[in-house]
Amino acid sequence: MKIVLMVAEKPSLAQSIAKILSRGNMSSRKGLNGACSVHEFTGPFIGQTVHFKMTSVCGHVMTLDFIGKYNNWDKVDPAELFSKAPTEKKEANPKLNMVKFLQVEGRGCDYIVLWLDCDKEGENICFEVYRIIIFF
Repeated sequence: MKIVLMVAEKPSLAQSIAKILSRGNMSSRKGLNGACSVHEFTGPFIGQTVHFKMTSVCGHVMTLDFIGKYNNWDKVDPAELFSKAPTEKKEANPKLNMVKFLQVEGRGCDYIVLWLDCDKEGENICFEVYRIIIFF
């Protein structure tokens, strides 16, 4: 049976969507990070019966920051931030282990459905989730 991983922007939304799509016939468990639950049920998808896993993130998964001396805004010329300041991408809230959580839940999935806000922030989170599941 194919597996569809669905990811919403926050836990309460994931629970509501899963409850509606499963018609209340779902099982729920805490994810490895303790902050996000995974709601599971079987249902139709693209003409076949699949196993759904509905979960969420808790806002942004990754953050982009300046490194070294460029991260101290009192000691750097702002113009340098545009020309030569290196950046690094890291987990937004390392205590949530969101990257590991998404990797574990995404393992073996055949489809990903992203239920994130239709704005620039939501689009950014979509790409964060997609990259973590597909490329890490």
